[in-house]
Amino acid sequence: MYMLENLLPHLDPYIPYLQWLEGPVEDSQRSLPFFYRNVLDCVRYLLHEIDYRDALVYGLRREYDQSGQRIYPEMHTADWCWDVQVLPTSLLYVKA
Repeated sequence: MYMLENLLPHLDPYIPYLQWLEGPVEDSQRSLPFFYRNVLDCVRYLLHEIDYRDALVYGLRREYDQSGQRIYPEMHTADWCWDVQVLPTSLLYVKA
């Protein structure tokens, strides 16, 4: 196991992007450990992986089934995405 752990960074140079971090989650009675990853590091990892290149979507798209009916399989295909794209930026933010 020791040798395998020492060889892993050489096999996958992007492994530092997928490190787990730990932080406490506290409520009024107890503190529990919480494990998470840095979201930006995960995005960097996905952008470096050529295997995921065809699966990543960089823009909005409308998808249809075989009968021509509109489908909404992912967040970037929803109507609200398209509506936000045409709104002026002054309407996107609530002024205090």
